[in-house]
Amino acid sequence: MKDYLYAIVTGRTTGVIPTLLLCFLIPLSYIYAVVLKTRGWLYDCGFLRQKRLPCGVISVGNIVAGGTGKTPAVIWIAKHLQSEGFQAGVLLRGYGREGPHSVSVVSDGKQILTDSAESGDEAGMIARKLPGVPIVVGGDRYAAGLEVLQLWGHTNGVIILDDGFQRRQLARDLDIVTIDGLQPFGTGTLLPVGTLREPKTALRRADMLLLTRMDLATESINFEQLVDGKQIFESCHQPTLLYQLSNGEACALDLLKGQRILAVCGIGNPEAFAGTLRQFEPKAVELLAFPDHHRYLPTDINEIRARAREVGADIVVTTEKDSQKLEALAVTTSLQAETAQFFVLGIELEIRTNIEAFKKRLRQVAAEPKSEL
Repeated sequence: MKDYLYAIVTGRTTGVIPTLLLCFLIPLSYIYAVVLKTRGWLYDCGFLRQKRLPCGVISVGNIVAGGTGKTPAVIWIAKHLQSEGFQAGVLLRGYGREGPHSVSVVSDGKQILTDSAESGDEAGMIARKLPGVPIVVGGDRYAAGLEVLQLWGHTNGVIILDDGFQRRQLARDLDIVTIDGLQPFGTGTLLPVGTLREPKTALRRADMLLLTRMDLATESINFEQLVDGKQIFESCHQPTLLYQLSNGEACALDLLKGQRILAVCGIGNPEAFAGTLRQFEPKAVELLAFPDHHRYLPTDINEIRARAREVGADIVVTTEKDSQKLEALAVTTSLQAETAQFFVLGIELEIRTNIEAFKKRLRQVAAEPKSEL
């Protein structure tokens, strides 16, 4: 049902019934706005108190439902802190996970302890990309943070919150908001009739804005008026590797050139993924988009096969986020036996403006002395 509603509010599904549903959702959007404003006022006035961990805390979030590039930013920040000699840990809510525990350790920094079904979509991918970094999922970010401190055995590190802007229960030293350059404010209206999680004015609460996918953006927006002169950085998602889904064998990115590609993904902004592939000058890119956080079934594999044959695809390419769920199905459905080979495109965040100022702010958070519990 959630996927169906998302398709309606984003305009992917239209018709008489979707229009009637939108009319029904409009009053709920006003109620949601009142709840947001009241909750924000309670935090601002101190009636709702934040809990503080005895370590640096950096939040990476957004104000739009769907993919804005939070996870690549979290990975980049953690890697940079590691390169500077600081210990890092990552906390996630674990969206879509099936794990029975309120707090679950995905990686203790030495090995991955759960699969994607138990940890959620992003957690497993982050754990793969961040060896040496504890990854913990849980709705209670404070309890999850305590778990990271226990794994460290000390408090001299920085915890990074993936999707923490609206979850204000845990105090943070730096609030970074990611804004997708392709669709900065989603549909422009609040949930549930739109995709905005908070009004644009909420950006004033942020310490920094990180504009993502700016290499694909065609419109220029004056964010300075929204954030009262706070720091703004531009970035892009740079493809760094291409590998076969079946065996992990790496291939040159140039392989994409001149190919007829079927792009398969279940992410918040599928058009951005297709746009990234088009930068490699393929013959054509056809997009098969599933709902965000989609958990693939054998029937979906059949749909992928049929669509690949229909468009005459030379290769099928998916994202790292989707690859974990597709890998498990590939064994039982013989996905790799298809004529079109299945590849995974890996990307990394690349900050293109004022990178030294960005790094300096991260170091300040990491180096600030913190009180013990």
